[in-house]
Amino acid sequence: MKQDVLITLRGTQKYLGEKPEAVELVTRGTLTSGRGKYAVSYTETALTGTEGVVSTFFVSGENRVVLTRSGPIQSKMIFDEGEKHEGLYDLGFGALLVGVIAKSVCARMTESGGTIRIDYTVEIEQSTTSRNTYEITVTPLLETEDTEKP
Repeated sequence: MKQDVLITLRGTQKYLGEKPEAVELVTRGTLTSGRGKYAVSYTETALTGTEGVVSTFFVSGENRVVLTRSGPIQSKMIFDEGEKHEGLYDLGFGALLVGVIAKSVCARMTESGGTIRIDYTVEIEQSTTSRNTYEITVTPLLETEDTEKP
């Protein structure tokens, strides 16, 4: 089942030795569900600095989320609570080896939306660079919301 949804994404990023930076994005996207698995997808805009990139959070369990980015930037980040996963972050003009270590992952999704919370650290080329969090809320679009906006 696929439906249009409203996605509220709150994120923080704290580089070592600096104050945390917080970002909030509210956008339209889609929620696809089936067989107990969910995909929350949206297209990045100029506001996020990655215009045209499609970001998708795949939820396959309460403590496992995979974030893929496709388009001008290609990446796959796997968040398994308590585990480290590495992958290439392709910027189009070069790639970096990025590792993510999920401190906590909590995904509570249903066919009508839900929440995803991820707390993780990022390593670039084997060196820890930041501590990050995502808090994502997914709600169905009401008919009036869907028809009011082009």
